[in-house]
This record gives sequence, C-alpha cells and structure tokens, in this order.
Amino acid sequence: MTLTYAHIEELFHRYRPELIRRLLAMVSSRDAAADLLQDTYVRLLRLADTQSVEQPRALLHRIATNLAIDHLRTKRAGRHDTETLEAALDVPCPVPSQERALLAKERLRLFIQAIEALPPRTKEAFLLYRLSGCSYREIADRMGISISGVDKHIRRAIEQTYATVKAIDAAE
Repeated sequence: MTLTYAHIEELFHRYRPELIRRLLAMVSSRDAAADLLQDTYVRLLRLADTQSVEQPRALLHRIATNLAIDHLRTKRAGRHDTETLEAALDVPCPVPSQERALLAKERLRLFIQAIEALPPRTKEAFLLYRLSGCSYREIADRMGISISGVDKHIRRAIEQTYATVKAIDAAE
C-alpha cells in the first residue's frame, strides 16, 4: 500500500494509544513520549506518496522505537544541544513544492467539477450548508422542503463528492 496523507492520518489515530504506551515504557516520561510520538508522525509524513508499505503498523512501531533509542542515547550522553539542532532540521518547510501546489490546484479543480455536476437542488442545499453556514432549518425554509429533505440532499452531495475525492486519491 502506498502511504497517502489520509492513510497516515488514519494509521496515526488507530495506533496512537499503543505507540504512546510503548514509548512511555521505553523513556519513562510522558512529555518525552508525547514528543517522540509527534516525531514519529512527522517521519511518517515524509514517506507520504513515496513509499509502498506492506506492514504500516510495524513501520510505525519501528520508527517510534528507533526514535526512543536515539532519545535515550542522547540523554545518556548528555548532548541536549545537538538534539535541539537536529529537531530544528526536522521541521518541514511550510511552503509546498511547485509540484505539490500544482497537484493541489488540479485536485481543487476536480473537486469543484464534482460539486458543479451535482443535481441543482442537491448542489444548492450543499452550498448553503457548507459555504453559507446555514442550518438545516434555514435551508429547508429557503428551498421549501422538509428538514429530512435537506438532510438527504446534503448526504447525497457528501457521498458524491467523497467518491470523487476517493477516485482522485486512487489516481494519484
């Protein structure tokens, strides 16, 4: 399986409790374990869209364990200054690459096309809800339909746009 950002987020949330227990057992500090868990997530994010992984849970545990071992070695050696410098180098650049920016623009264009392809009433309900922030009651009053009708339109829009996003992710 190729790791996408969506996969990484799902993996991180699924295995977070067991990773924090493992790290806590290794470093005996809640703060250090929490920091190492975040470092694990950052390292995994670097692999997004670049690696094919057969055992993502094992990879998560391996990354976390290696980070904990490095932390313990640094702590034992008393080299806190170099740890801080290394951590600063690990901070990802907040500006996306040109390739990522182009991919994001293309993804947005396809998402807008998916919204434009919705049936008119479904599109209207969805845009009132998501863009205008209207409540179901307000949408029902504006469109002259029941609240359950609004719910059906919005659910249909979400399902169709989700399917489009899923197809886009599969194509990438």
